[in-house]
Amino acid sequence: MVFRRQKKNIPIDGTILKNKAKYFYKKIYKKDDFSASSGWLQKFKKRHGIRFIKICGEKLSSQKELVDPFLIKLAEKIKQLNLAPDQIYNADETGLYWKLIPDKTYVSNKEKNAPGRKVCKQRLTFLACTNASGDHKIRPLVIGKLKNPRCLKNKHIPVDYDSSKSAWMTCSIFKTWFDTKFIPQVRCYLEQKGLRKTALLLLDNAPSHPPEDELISDDGQIITMFMPPNVTALIQPMDQNCIRITKLKYRNLLLSHIIANKAEDLEFILKKFNLRNAVTNLSKVWESLEPVMIAKCWKKILSTSFDNEYDSEDEIPLINLKSQMFSDQEMNITKSLFQKICPNANLSSKDIYTWNEDVNLDDETPAVEIESDDTDVSEEVVEVQTKMSHSDGIKAINDCLKYALENRATNEEISVLKNIRERAVLEQSKQTFKECKITDFFK
Repeated sequence: MVFRRQKKNIPIDGTILKNKAKYFYKKIYKKDDFSASSGWLQKFKKRHGIRFIKICGEKLSSQKELVDPFLIKLAEKIKQLNLAPDQIYNADETGLYWKLIPDKTYVSNKEKNAPGRKVCKQRLTFLACTNASGDHKIRPLVIGKLKNPRCLKNKHIPVDYDSSKSAWMTCSIFKTWFDTKFIPQVRCYLEQKGLRKTALLLLDNAPSHPPEDELISDDGQIITMFMPPNVTALIQPMDQNCIRITKLKYRNLLLSHIIANKAEDLEFILKKFNLRNAVTNLSKVWESLEPVMIAKCWKKILSTSFDNEYDSEDEIPLINLKSQMFSDQEMNITKSLFQKICPNANLSSKDIYTWNEDVNLDDETPAVEIESDDTDVSEEVVEVQTKMSHSDGIKAINDCLKYALENRATNEEISVLKNIRERAVLEQSKQTFKECKITDFFK
């Protein structure tokens, strides 16, 4: 019965199980004295390992019959343009609650609940885009609610930033990104690789994406191709694993940041964690994605176009993501980091999935109107802190260098620390030799 209903994509709840149990009891024992209580249902589920889970993902609503015709059409387009994997791109956007941490903890059986805190629902959207070889990751586009966040003013950030009142993608933002960011970066990359400056961008049919005839370069060499509706969960490369791994790695960095500042209150740490910290961490984890992993996400959609055999094990179905979407190593890192923050908590794989997918966290907050000075007043410094002196900074960097050398840091990482130390020494020298006023000698 269960399998027949699952085949038809019909949800099964406790009421259905109870009614079916009473039906079989009456049929077998010819009696009508079985009530199938809630207690019986709990024990029945425990005996047979039955869980009640949320139906998630889009795979069941996908139209599989549209996939093969599209793959044939894509193969023809690739052959017509004579494209290599380096010249084929996919872009997809996703939301990210950038201050959200898990809310799991153990309590005694006498406690009905645990003291909580307000869930941090600050959300941004980031656009992920790579080519099929995994060799070229386009600089991430981040979309926030505020036009000029105070924490980003006069700061160099490793992402492209834009804004909308809801922090979601819009047609105008996507068109601007395509013309001013995507095309120049693709042309530069192809020139460095010695390839023709011809490229194809694959997109889903989201309402925030302009029509194909608007997404084309001036010379007509870089064009766009839309996938059919309801096939994103089945074949879109960015939706297979790239985005999910990026989000999990980002959240591991957020937990690491909390642990590094564990002397302070958690609320205070999250309040100080601003948008600049978020986009820096996001860029860092995006750059850390391995080309091999990215290329693997393209195998399904390019199976008809190139001579690489598609292995069904390479696909990561959304319905099984709770157990398959991340490597054991990544899952263990997340559990270990969270254990340091909440020693009494037990974060399961299902909890990590729920946290990473932002399940049940629809942003119902109305869009924030942009203020007259276009600044984010919520980014005010929460308390006045004493500025660290140059000498203290040099001492701290020396400790960092010692740690880096003892733990086999790369030459690039050590070079960054030495450059910061050199800058601190120069600033200290400027203060030492600063011209004095004659009144300074009479103090």
